[in-house]
This record gives sequence, structure tokens and C-alpha cells, in this order.
Amino acid sequence: MTMQELDAGVVSGVDTLLDDYIQINPTDTFVLAYTPDSREAAAWLAVALKHRGFSAAIVAMRPLKDATFGERFQQALPDPDALAGRLVVVTLERDTMSHFNVFESVLRQVGNDRCMILRIISAGRDFFTRALNVTPQQLSALNATLLHRIQPVTKIRVTSKSGTDLAIQIDSEKFQWVSNRGMWRPGGFTILPAGEIATYPARVDGVLVADGAFNANIITPLNASLAANPVRIEIVDSKAVSLSCADADLQNMFQLCLDSPNGRNVGELGLGTNHGITEFIATNSHINERRCGVHLGFGQHNQSLTRVPYVADVHLDLITDGALVYVDDDPEPIDLSHVVPLDVPHPVDALDEDITGDCCGLGYGQLEALAACPVPGSVARVGQ
Repeated sequence: MTMQELDAGVVSGVDTLLDDYIQINPTDTFVLAYTPDSREAAAWLAVALKHRGFSAAIVAMRPLKDATFGERFQQALPDPDALAGRLVVVTLERDTMSHFNVFESVLRQVGNDRCMILRIISAGRDFFTRALNVTPQQLSALNATLLHRIQPVTKIRVTSKSGTDLAIQIDSEKFQWVSNRGMWRPGGFTILPAGEIATYPARVDGVLVADGAFNANIITPLNASLAANPVRIEIVDSKAVSLSCADADLQNMFQLCLDSPNGRNVGELGLGTNHGITEFIATNSHINERRCGVHLGFGQHNQSLTRVPYVADVHLDLITDGALVYVDDDPEPIDLSHVVPLDVPHPVDALDEDITGDCCGLGYGQLEALAACPVPGSVARVGQ
């Protein structure tokens, strides 16, 4: 495979990943780790690196459980004392995020300032052609603008053209905000795709009509795009009290999610900020979650257990196609599809998204037998 054999959209995305997200340097050393479902995406990245004069070490891994991966990965690593610059580790997976202990050990070996670890979820053509059309610097400005407007307030109202009407209480003193903007921080993982701010809402009441997509910590063949089958959920005091969807399979899956332990709790308020994602995709994917719109995450929350003392096996994000956000009593709403970035600093107390527990790849139809484990919607932070 050569760069000439890749389509223009993939090439553009790979270049953005290298130039804007990684900010590639001639002294960098690359190691790629991929699961079988992301082999092609890993090949695209390897070819692009070779084209630029880098010979990346490449290590295959089984998702979630792979007894020999740690040893094989260690063998692929360079001697830290021999590094001329940074060690850049890129992991590519489609439905999972695996082997955190292995990658965390690399940070300790090499040093936080000399090691960049990018964890790509939903690796594939859609990731490179859709999720990388906005740079980390642009996402940071958009996230900062929204946080500057929403973080200090106590209440917002969310509406959408499809019938969403939510009254949401905000408590930024008690519950932390997470800002995923694709920017590297020493000592942490950079989670991609990027483009979201999120918190735990103090209270939610009203109706959510998700006409965008769903994203859940389950493996399912069902079409994640909800334009043809919107989901309507009534929420009272941060709990889903009813759910309806015209598609019987989707209705059944969503109902199983809500009926799992703590599955009816609203554990997350998320606002997508990546306007480069212009369409929802059919795959159950974080790409949909980052598209401009509001999503509520049911089940597992995004806070430490000292702040929100419950655990859920399921995390189900239901996403609107665009939304208006009314802040306190301001009559002029924020249109999430057309946020104009302001020249404001990114809040220092908004945390990066660092997932440090194995994400579950759970099979559709097996929700009734879920085993307890961390989920993609839960956010733990390295060093916390």
C-alpha cells in the first residue's frame, strides 16, 4: 500500500492526526497497537508515517483480554535512554479500549513529558474522514466558549426541533466538568475522537427526543442513527420514567439498558462540539457523541464515586440532532451547531477525558447478564 492508493479523505484525516493532534517531530519514535477490527486503519497510519520517513513498530493485540500482549508490546518498545525525543504510542480499536495497565506502565517507564499516548476509539474510515476535520486548537476554543457560558450558572433549558424540552440544574461546585478537545497533556491519555464537554447534571426534568443517534457500551449490529426512529424519554428527577421508539429492536435494547441496575439514572449531560462531523453514522460510535448536539447518558456517570456514589454496568448516550441551550434567564439561546468561539481561556478546572479502566465490549442480547466493569461513559483520571 502507498499513499497514492489511499483515498483523499483518509489521507487528509491522517495528515491532520499527525500534524495537528500529534504535532509530529523529526525526533519522535512511534509504536502502533491495534485490534483485528482496526487493522486497516493501523495500516493507513503506518504507511503515512513511512512516507514521512518514520518506521513505526506495530503490535497486534486482542481486545480486552490478551495474555501475551504486554510482553510483546514491551519487546517493541525502544530503550528509554536511547530516545532522541518523544515516544508516541497510538492505539487503534473499534468497539473497545483495552490493556490500560500496559500503556500506563509505559508512561512510568519513559516519563510523562516524553511519552504521548493516543487512544483511538471507532478507528476506521469514518474516524479519519469525519472526526478529524476540526483541529484540537479549534475544539479547545469551542469548548472554552461553552464552558465560559455554562459552567458558572445554576440552570439551563435545552430544546430541539424534534421536541426535546429539558430543565437542567447545574452544580459546577460539586460536579466536575470534562472537556475532551484532543489536546495532549503530560501523564494522561488523549482520547479520540474529540469534541465534547460533559458533567453530571444536579437534576434533569422533561422530555428528551433523541433524533440523532445512540452510543452505548455494548456491541450491537443495530443502526445507531435515529433519524428514522427517534427515541422519546420522559425524565423526572433525573430518572427515565418512560421510553418509546417505533423500532421494536431498538425499543427492546434501550429498555434492557434502562432496566439494568441504575440504568434509569441520568449520569451525564454532554454537549458535542465537533462541527466537522456533519452526519451521524450507522455504527455505534463515539463519533456520533462528538457531533454538535446534546446527549444524556443513562446509567454510569462521569464523576468520581466520592461525588456520585453509584456504579452502573450500562452507559447509554442518546443524542439530539442539534439543540438550543438557554442559559439561566437569557432569552438568546446558544445554537450548538453554530457556536462562535470567543477569545476566552480554557478553564483550568475542566478536566481532560482520561479513561483508565477497561471499557466493556458487551454483546447485544446479553444485557441481563452484565458483569460489573468500568464503561466508556465513566471517566477516571490518571493520577487522581
